[in-house]
Amino acid sequence: MRRLAVAALVTSIAAGAATAQTPSTSASNPFASGRATLSAEAVFMWFKASPTPVPVITDGYADLPTTAVLLGGGTLDSNPNPGFRITGTYAIDGRWGIEANGFYIASRSTSRSVSSTGQVDSIDLLLPFFDVTRNREDVTEISFSPDYRGAAQETLENSLGGGEVNVAWSLPPQNGWRVDLIGGLRYLRLREDYSITTESPYIPPNPSDIWNTTDQFDTTNSFLGAQVGVRAAFDRGPWVASGTAKLALGSMQQKVSINGWLESNDWNDFGAAQCFPGGYFALPTNSGDHSRSAFAVVPEVALSVGYRLTPAATVYVGYAFLYASDVVRPGDQINRNINPTYSLAYGGDPPATPAGAAQPSFSFNTTDFWAQSVTLGLSLRF
Repeated sequence: MRRLAVAALVTSIAAGAATAQTPSTSASNPFASGRATLSAEAVFMWFKASPTPVPVITDGYADLPTTAVLLGGGTLDSNPNPGFRITGTYAIDGRWGIEANGFYIASRSTSRSVSSTGQVDSIDLLLPFFDVTRNREDVTEISFSPDYRGAAQETLENSLGGGEVNVAWSLPPQNGWRVDLIGGLRYLRLREDYSITTESPYIPPNPSDIWNTTDQFDTTNSFLGAQVGVRAAFDRGPWVASGTAKLALGSMQQKVSINGWLESNDWNDFGAAQCFPGGYFALPTNSGDHSRSAFAVVPEVALSVGYRLTPAATVYVGYAFLYASDVVRPGDQINRNINPTYSLAYGGDPPATPAGAAQPSFSFNTTDFWAQSVTLGLSLRF
């Protein structure tokens, strides 16, 4: 199961209601009773698609106008992503309250693939790259008619989670309206894994062999910051509604992990597969763990409408939009400037004998991230 990461939407009507209840409010509103609430929500979230800008498989050289991109060169998403959120609030007195919530969007994956039989007249699958040793576009064959067939797949897996702890201060309610000022801490964690796998086995009567590659790019964005916000709520009979706007400022811890390898039995008389470092895009020159911190901004807006089934139970639906600046996403970390002598995947005999520039190199490439969610929840007041 993959880990947590960024963004939450905390629009619990009960949370807003519990924070602002006072003895005088309760006296005028028969539905307002109890100092604490506990809310549970089913969450359905849509993430901004993850960029996969590098063409992974084509039918020609990348710089030719007639070349078609068969894999990569776009985006991937796993939408919609289901999850849950738990919120608890407690009214300290008539004006002050505390509230906390945590949410988790479970790990979910999506993939695309392409294959070729390698038979006569089949399309050769090509992996394009910029060869720094020749200073020009080049390709390596994933399938090559009539010698070997080929297949390639790109896979994205992601998860998101986080939590908040806030203090709320309520202005005096007027005509069913109430305004809460919010301040506290927010944590988010976005985890994404992007992998490219290929296989290129010989076609009979050539000997049966193994030639599999894996390129793995994993990113984790962990945000921790202080936040302020405002919530306006309207309470009339059994109906309640609220709108919330929050802004968090803090540190985004960015981590990129890169690893690649080749599995083959071509150099041991087609025995058990051996593993060699370096795939096609993840080579020893850019592999490893890379991390840094950056300043980030995380705003959120949320709306919700609820109906009290009883004085203690409320059902509600909500919508929220969350934004995070300065995140690393895995597809953006691929560098297609390649020195093929650093990986056996491009040919040659073991051990690899690097010569020339150490490429691909690594550098952080950042972008933004957003998520929209629809929620369905139940709140209980105690």
